[in-house]
Amino acid sequence: MATSVSWNDIPDIALISIYSSLLDKDKLNVACTCKNWNRLFSTAKLWRHRRVVFDAKCSEETAEREIKFLNRFGHCLNRLTLNLGRPTFKSCLSISKSLECYLKRLCGCNDISIRELDLENLHMEQHWHFILSRGRVVTSLCKMIRRQKFLEAVYMAGARARLMDGCRILDALAKGRARNTIKSLYMEDFFETNMFPFRCPRYVNAMSKFLALEELHINYRYISAEILRNIANTLSRHFHNLSVVLEGDVRGIEIQPDAWMEFAEKCPLADVGAYLCTTILRGNDLRSAFVRGIPLNQLYLTSWARIDETEQRLSIFLRHLGNMYNTTLENFAMFFEHHEHIDADLLYMLRKCRQIKDLCIQARLSADTVVNIMTLQHQGKLSLRSINLTIPGLSSDDWHQIDQEKERLLTNVTDFAHIGPNEFGSSIGGSTITIDGVGPADEIPDGGDDGAIFNFQNIDVNVEISDDENDIFQPPALDHEDDDDFLM
Repeated sequence: MATSVSWNDIPDIALISIYSSLLDKDKLNVACTCKNWNRLFSTAKLWRHRRVVFDAKCSEETAEREIKFLNRFGHCLNRLTLNLGRPTFKSCLSISKSLECYLKRLCGCNDISIRELDLENLHMEQHWHFILSRGRVVTSLCKMIRRQKFLEAVYMAGARARLMDGCRILDALAKGRARNTIKSLYMEDFFETNMFPFRCPRYVNAMSKFLALEELHINYRYISAEILRNIANTLSRHFHNLSVVLEGDVRGIEIQPDAWMEFAEKCPLADVGAYLCTTILRGNDLRSAFVRGIPLNQLYLTSWARIDETEQRLSIFLRHLGNMYNTTLENFAMFFEHHEHIDADLLYMLRKCRQIKDLCIQARLSADTVVNIMTLQHQGKLSLRSINLTIPGLSSDDWHQIDQEKERLLTNVTDFAHIGPNEFGSSIGGSTITIDGVGPADEIPDGGDDGAIFNFQNIDVNVEISDDENDIFQPPALDHEDDDDFLM
């Protein structure tokens, strides 16, 4: 017989989880339900992250609302996301003034300890062509950043700032109070397209001032031998991850092997990850930036090119990787729609790079190549803990051949395995493996990060504002008895 459970018996942790999935307006409504739920409304965990969107329609109202939030829950805030929308000629002035007002109030709150700051896709190159408004935005950000004492992670990817504006923001980070606390810096596409900031002394000087940096996500054309040397000399005991995006022609700005060797020697804990789109490097040698001495640990390759645009380049590049990074490469991902025959070259690289632990490939391979990869793992010539092979174009006979071998050969893969025609399996000639009773591989989340820089929860802050400024983020006191029967 089912037993009734009082609403009062619901654990706080469950109620907090429910609160966390609600919009601000719904949180207020829930808080007005009963005294117990009203009590949990002020739980600090509910207000740790705030995403503030200054859009063209109601930027002033947004600033007013978010200032009230700071007054009520600012002491709980430790992760702030700022989004400036898509300003136009008519709205950029309003947005910049609203942001300035909000950040000024933020700077005046001594009990706020922001640990993560996300400047969400500012796209200043595209949207902020108006000098006065752009200058107001940059100045406001710099003033706020300088006052932060506890910043640990800053996300600035996609800002597309002009050189001087970007240097001002970096100066504020590197010379402000957070220079001793920032551990993670994400600045892919931080500057305008086709910009080479390492030629600017102010930029180089700012990048040398971080004293606690552990990981840096950056474009290849933002770094140089001098910047690597500064990192090695200043952060040798802290630095452990350099993630580099190659998004254009690097001929003439390649970092020489001796600089990488010095970096690897002075930062023994550092790993280098690289993201490379071969289409963008069309017509160029893919090997030019991948010189000897790079402690390359992760590599992500992708392309949307036609077959004639990558002819013979990919095969040569795979063999180059096998010869250069056979002792360091541990994670390899490759996503291609069209390419030349690479079966022999891929197997050559895998036989050389026996330290690879995570292998993810979407490409056209033969059934024999798939079986050979599994055989290398079975023979102990690879140390894979996860395999994800997405192989289109194979026949039913090919899949039958693979099915006969897979369970016998992949019994020592401890984490995740998927071998099939697409990432989620298929009813036509597909194959999905179950490992250690944890369920089908297509139900297991892949722990890899396919080039994604940010993973923020988007919280909608579009809350209706009442005429009384005191009732926002302040649920009314409840006079009734703590009796939940009225909820039934």
